[in-house]
Amino acid sequence: MSMVFFNLRIDETLNDMLVQIAREEGRSKNKQIEYILKEYVKRYMQNSDTIMPDQSKNGKAKDNSR
Repeated sequence: MSMVFFNLRIDETLNDMLVQIAREEGRSKNKQIEYILKEYVKRYMQNSDTIMPDQSKNGKAKDNSR
């Protein structure tokens, strides 16, 4: 699986809460955010048609598969 790197700007209070939750659940902040996003996509897909990722429309996201 290739990884995409991107910058995420969030409120400092939200960041602090994410760090605390990640610590409590035994994850890094990055893995916690990835977990949250995966759960969101899973719920989204249960309530809508299947979505297929289109890597050509990722804007400025950097693809590190090479």
